Amino acid sequence: MKTKTITILLFLFSFIQLSAQQITLYNKQDKPVAYIDYDEEVTIFLWNGTPVAFLEEDGDDNLIYGFNGKFMGWYEEGAIYDEKGNVVGVQDREDKIRVKIEPIKGIQGITPIRPISLKFAPMKPIWSRYWSSTPLVDFLSFGKRRF
Repeated sequence: MKTKTITILLFLFSFIQLSAQQITLYNKQDKPVAYIDYDEEVTIFLWNGTPVAFLEEDGDDNLIYGFNGKFMGWYEEGAIYDEKGNVVGVQDREDKIRVKIEPIKGIQGITPIRPISLKFAPMKPIWSRYWSSTPLVDFLSFGKRRF
């Protein structure tokens, strides 16, 4: 009985450790669409496990680049902003209380090698409180490396 309890506690502890290294990103409809994995390198995965983008620090800014080398936007204070400064996705919605359990994430795909020559980010716009017309899943999919 003690062995079973210890096994369950170890499993729960490892799950808590794993989820502490990941931040869920929600779309405008408050659905979990992607997550940021803070393992060794900060990578953004779609919910199905596809690696699509990564974060690069530039001074105080967290820039989002696709694995295709394209600058995509910024991640600041729990929100993803596009090049126009509109919100594309959020880490948490202040106006929402979540009681649903998140669906199971897909198995993480192999993270591609980051491109060497990154383009310079455009000038940071003033952040908007408006949602972008581009859905989060589409926005992030633009960063997928095409083979």
